[in-house]
Amino acid sequence: MRSTAIVLMMALVAVSGWYFVGEKFSSAQISSNSTTSGDWSAFTPDRLKTELDQGHPIFIDFTAAWCITCKFNEATVLETSAVRDAFRIHSIVKLKADWTNADPEITKLLKQFGRPGVPLYVLYPKGKFVDPIVFPELLTKSILLEKIETMGGNVSVK
Repeated sequence: MRSTAIVLMMALVAVSGWYFVGEKFSSAQISSNSTTSGDWSAFTPDRLKTELDQGHPIFIDFTAAWCITCKFNEATVLETSAVRDAFRIHSIVKLKADWTNADPEITKLLKQFGRPGVPLYVLYPKGKFVDPIVFPELLTKSILLEKIETMGGNVSVK
């Protein structure tokens, strides 16, 4: 009797887990798209190479629809007026690398930066031979604006 109850409980936990968690990941995969909102462009390795070859500063937001930290950083840092203004003033190309469905090209780049997953934020300053700046997973306006300021010009934290 006791073993039957244990098996029944484990089956209930497994089915509940699949129902509540599995369905969420399935819907995230379906809802993922390669289009981006606002003034962000979709990341592709070719686009990155083109922008680097032209000497443009580039900011890449490696993100996913299911990433809570990504969404927090987006709302509290990346989409604030001070940061949006800094990107605009410094003509920084903004690329969004959507890793919702574990895109292999994005996975390769994440590994190159020593990260197992998202979030990852990378700023390529102007110039072909300048090392990219890798930001911490929990982003702040002051950290981001300070690094943008080092590219030239003066941007205040609001």
